[in-house]
Parts: sequence; structure tokens; C-alpha cells
Amino acid sequence: VNGKMVSSIILDSKFWDDCFTTVMLVGPLIKLLRLVDADEKPSLGIVYAGMQRAKINIKTMFRNRKSAYTPYTSILKMRWDKHLKRDLHAAAYFLNPDYFYSEGFVEKANILRSLLDLFDIETLCDDSVAAMQEIQLYRDRKGSFGRESALKAIKRLEPGEWWRLHGGSAPNLQKMAIRLLHQTSSSSGCERNWSLFEQIHSKRRNRLEHQRLSDIVYVTYNLRLQSRMHCKKKNYDPIDIQSIDTVDFWVMPDEDDPEFTNGDIEGIENLIYTDNAMPSYPTVSFGGTSDDGGFGLPVYDGDVGTLNDNYDF
Repeated sequence: VNGKMVSSIILDSKFWDDCFTTVMLVGPLIKLLRLVDADEKPSLGIVYAGMQRAKINIKTMFRNRKSAYTPYTSILKMRWDKHLKRDLHAAAYFLNPDYFYSEGFVEKANILRSLLDLFDIETLCDDSVAAMQEIQLYRDRKGSFGRESALKAIKRLEPGEWWRLHGGSAPNLQKMAIRLLHQTSSSSGCERNWSLFEQIHSKRRNRLEHQRLSDIVYVTYNLRLQSRMHCKKKNYDPIDIQSIDTVDFWVMPDEDDPEFTNGDIEGIENLIYTDNAMPSYPTVSFGGTSDDGGFGLPVYDGDVGTLNDNYDF
């Protein structure tokens, strides 16, 4: 009986039509998840655009028939509004030059309102009035934004780095843009770091003082990150949504992260804490976080209090 039931399902064309619809629906969302979970670049500046792209793809799949796509987009909107919608996402989208200077950019009222709301937060913006005036320079490509080198670099530099180099005409807006566009939008890096903490802070090694434990985790995590980057061969831009044609290697990674044994960790500890040795903190990319140091992986959780504030101007 069960065999006949399975056979009838497999031979039913409606079943395969439903499978195809499901794949088409979740495909854009999986691409977005892959982007925000990547270790290569900060991703806060692409979340808003990724969600909009997913909605457009769903509408296009149903040939823009509202009665057909509404049941799916309403679920997506409900989830987005309840758990993910933040002023930071919209503001980062506005400040991302790759999107802002593209032909498809639409300056909706809620996007500009989100940016203005952030101006009122003193920890993010020292002079809100000056920052508002600088928006016009950014919009009209005046001052440092109008240089030919700035326009050519939009597609080749990370948004945060672009602002660091070409945002000098708008110092207040520049400071906010750098802080926002260097943030992650996923807690995956934090969770990977917690896993490493559990591996190091074991029953055998449970009396480590806090600073020593932090130093060992910092070095071990970066060695693991460096090893993974050297072994992983990529021919795509991890933040370019157009370059992601398949999601197979996101669902099933090519190889696991290298694990460190107790002997490896003890060796790292001995190297750090030999006589007259001080822990060294090189500039290493923290899997999509800002590159301003620290052993942890600061992750944006919707609270502006978690933003890094280590950029000097």
C-alpha cells in the first residue's frame, strides 16, 4: 500500500509542479542567506536590497499576478517586518554606493526616514544637521564623490572602504557610513567563536584567566580562518548576488573547517606566552566583521549599541 502511495505521488505531475514552485520561491532567499552568512565581507549593506530582489523574483515568477504571488510575499513581509526590519538595513542600503548610484535605485520615503532617524542617535552621528546637508553632496556626486576615480571604484571596492577613500567631502556622513557598512548581519560568526571557546575552555583547561583565554581564542580562530581561506578556491565575488548561480556548495560545503587538537592549542599558548613575548594582533578579516581588531566577532543584532566605534577621523 505504501509503495503504491509513493508511486502515485511520484507520477503525479502536480507534485513536481509544486516542487518546482518551492525551489523557485526559496532560491532567492537561499542566495541572500548565503551572502549574509559568508565570512569574506561585511553584509549589512546588501540585506535590504537582497530582500527587495527576492520579492521581485517571486512576483516575476508569477508574472506579476497579485492573486498568485500575494500568499507568498505576505509571509515574507510578515517575517521581515517582525524579525528583521531595522533602520540600519535601510540606511546601509542608502549609503551603499553600488546600489545608490545604480539605475534601479528607488529612494522610497521609508529609506530616507530610516537614515534621518539614525541621525538623531548621538552615538552614531555627532552633528545631525551637518550630516543632512552632506546627503545632497552624496546624491549629486559633488566634491570628492564626483571624482572619476570614485565612480570607477564603486564596483571594485567594498562600500565601507569606498567611503573611507572618497567620502572626505562629507565627514559626518562618512563616519556613519563606515561604521554601518563594516557590520555583519548574521550571528554565525559569533556562534563559531563560541564553539571555539568551548573547545579551548575544557575540563582540562578550565582555570585560564580571562585575558589568556581571549588571546588563545583570538589566535586560534584566525589560524582556522586563514587556513580555510587558503584551502578554499573561489572564482566569484561573495557579495555580488549576480555571480551566485548555484547554491550547492552553500548547502554542502566542500570541506569542513580545520579542527585544532589540544596539542595544537597548547602549542599556540606556548608561542603567545613565552618569556618576553606579547600577544600580537595583526589586522585579519573576521569573517565579515569589521577589521578593527579584538578576538570576538561583533554582530549586529538590531541594537546600535553593538556597533564598533574604533574609527578615527
